[in-house]
Amino acid sequence: MFNAALEEALLLSAEEDAPQMMAPEGTMSNMMAPAMDGARQTASGHLRLAEFAARQLRGQSRIAAFSLGGWDTHQAQAAGLTRALGRLSETILALRDGLGPDWGQTAVLALTEFGRTARENGTKGTDHGTAGAMLMAGGAVRGGQVLGDWPGLASDALYQGRDLMPTRDVRAHAAWAMRGLFGLDAAALEQAVFPGLDMGPDPRLLR
Repeated sequence: MFNAALEEALLLSAEEDAPQMMAPEGTMSNMMAPAMDGARQTASGHLRLAEFAARQLRGQSRIAAFSLGGWDTHQAQAAGLTRALGRLSETILALRDGLGPDWGQTAVLALTEFGRTARENGTKGTDHGTAGAMLMAGGAVRGGQVLGDWPGLASDALYQGRDLMPTRDVRAHAAWAMRGLFGLDAAALEQAVFPGLDMGPDPRLLR
């Protein structure tokens, strides 16, 4: 059963990631492709990933992780971001529908390892930056709130003069979610799961 589930997960992930295997970063073809990648991916690939994750979480799995493309908006960001946000919304709703009653004990974390530049580039997009945003959803989440400190967009407030200044390590939010959902010890989270992390004070993410 595990091997079959693993094989299905790999196939679904390969299908979702395939259109993003493009030219080396920095070339024009690579910079243009992300704005089109939402249209080039199969219409239902992200939904099938969500449905697969929901099936596994209803069974023996307790954590599921997968990625969605379409966020590397070097050009035409308005159109590309609209598509990417729509797919993210559909994915979260598919998880909710697939999990049924288990949604009440679920936390979804949507995050990225890097953000975008604060200023628009010459092709109506943004380039690789530093700080970004993390979205949380799920029946276990204390929703309806915005967490974190807004550093502002003034030139002297930007990181290295170009990026939104990071104010919180997203791993800390992930660690607190895992502590709340699974009862993991803070020391284990800071030393083994996220080595070197300082979780800081409890942001009270969960109900």
